[in-house]
Amino acid sequence: MKKRCLTALLALLLVLLLCACGRSEAEVVTQSATPAPEGTETEAPETQEPFVVGSLDEGETGTEAQPSEETPVPTPALSPVTLRDDDVLTDTELVRVRNYIPDLRIDLKYASTDNYTGNVVYTFDEPYLRYGTVKKLAAAQAQLKERGYELVLWDAFRPTEAQYVLYDAFPNSAYVANPYGGGHSSHTNGGTVDVGLMKDGALVALPSGFDEFSALGDRNYSDVSQEAAANAGLLEDVMVANDFTGYYGEWWHFSDNEGYNYTDVETAVLPEKATNIFAAECNEYINIRRMPNAESEAIGSVPNGEQMTVLGYVSDFLHIRYGEQIGYVNAHYTVAVN
Repeated sequence: MKKRCLTALLALLLVLLLCACGRSEAEVVTQSATPAPEGTETEAPETQEPFVVGSLDEGETGTEAQPSEETPVPTPALSPVTLRDDDVLTDTELVRVRNYIPDLRIDLKYASTDNYTGNVVYTFDEPYLRYGTVKKLAAAQAQLKERGYELVLWDAFRPTEAQYVLYDAFPNSAYVANPYGGGHSSHTNGGTVDVGLMKDGALVALPSGFDEFSALGDRNYSDVSQEAAANAGLLEDVMVANDFTGYYGEWWHFSDNEGYNYTDVETAVLPEKATNIFAAECNEYINIRRMPNAESEAIGSVPNGEQMTVLGYVSDFLHIRYGEQIGYVNAHYTVAVN
């Protein structure tokens, strides 16, 4: 009897204990579900996003914090050969090349005595081209730089009067365009360039030097070294890919396929000539000639005492503008006006 009573008492105690535990758990659940009073901050429970294979970039780990969607993305730096878009200009505009390709190597041969005439042929020392041609040249320069090379520009826009000087010094139309009788050089269009190839600041091996008036200057590279042929081939491939066509007789000569008309730039006065511009006065009646020599056709005249604007010079002749006329006068019959 005592045993039964003790067993019943133990069972009752066990029931009471279980009931007490159940109430405690319910209170905990009820308290966690109760909304916080207004104005009280609460921390959201931490949750772990599922890891998806292939969702991370190489080198990242699943524990790295991802950037906010509002984090600004840095703008990539522009390449020095990036051509700015100039909405003001049309492709036919004659522009200063360096304004748009500032890293281009420039060595204008006819602005120095380092050419086959041995004389300065034109007095400006900055190259000009059509804006459309400059864009194509910039693209060619960028492609070559990606491969460790770069262009060097030897000639670009060439005034008509300069062509007369070049032809008179070497009157062979196979190599120098004959300007007499209405002819002209494609350089006068402003869409043709003479270029070489450089690497690490020096010219690479090429078939010949500039203005090579022999078979070495043509595009048949069987008579030059393999290295020179490969370099000339690379230059031609890149220029052709950017819408230029090479002249067979000169590996350095490339014309824009656009084919601009030369008449609208034939008498262009380039801003870089401003460093040489000055006023001069005629101290005797003199003829204005088409070319800088006494035998050239007279296209106008300057009376005694009249002033003219000097644009440049070739030998003993001044390149002048008098009114609407542009030509050459003998410098011995002029005096500078201070």
